[in-house]
Amino acid sequence: MLSLIRVLFLLFNFLTFGSLRLFFLRKKERTKERDLECLSIVQRKLKAILRICKVEVQAEGLKNIPKDEAVLFVGNHRSYFDIVVGYSLMENVTGFISKDNLAKIPTLKLWMEELHCLFLDRNNLKQNLKVIIEAIAEIKRGISIWIYPEGSRAKGASEEELLPFKEGSFKLAEKTGCKIIPVAMINTRKIMEEDFPRLKSTKVYVRFGEPILLSALSEEERKHIGKYAEEKVLSMIRDLKQKERDEATESF
Repeated sequence: MLSLIRVLFLLFNFLTFGSLRLFFLRKKERTKERDLECLSIVQRKLKAILRICKVEVQAEGLKNIPKDEAVLFVGNHRSYFDIVVGYSLMENVTGFISKDNLAKIPTLKLWMEELHCLFLDRNNLKQNLKVIIEAIAEIKRGISIWIYPEGSRAKGASEEELLPFKEGSFKLAEKTGCKIIPVAMINTRKIMEEDFPRLKSTKVYVRFGEPILLSALSEEERKHIGKYAEEKVLSMIRDLKQKERDEATESF
């Protein structure tokens, strides 16, 4: 409970007093340097949250992320901490596609917009189409986008119980020709959702898979790219869970 209070206090200070810094940041011309400055500011806060929660992040495959081009990240989604962990690992500016409930907090929305995040309203198909068009434009401008093709947080007992990956999520790669980076995370739900309001010290495993290029796939694979990517992510989840078991065995 104490960890939760510390996290809320950190967020309150950042969203309240950080608004002044955001004001001056937004007066600068929007350049890559400004974007990276914003990313650095937010990352420091997110890493502080992970330290408060005593979360250890073990990440693999960061070398699979191209350094000089925009990509589409697609991953499994079980916790709000997926975004905290994901952003803490980014070297380049990356916008997340998020549900619009986070946009209801004004200062948080402004910070997320600075990071090129976009907000989906599931009940507004016209607005969702606009978001997809904006995301395509962002990728063409060199901004990577991270999306959760399941469409919602999976809440099954096992992390291997993925919701079906929506085919429409991959239109961003189809329309831009960018590479798709599959991402698997395990244990993020243990941090908060499993025992709320208690925040639990957890070791999170993350793996960034090898890039997927649609043009290199067969016609059948491209036709069912959602299922293809889902199987890649599921395979990595299983590998990470096996790695966790192996490490637990070695520790005895």
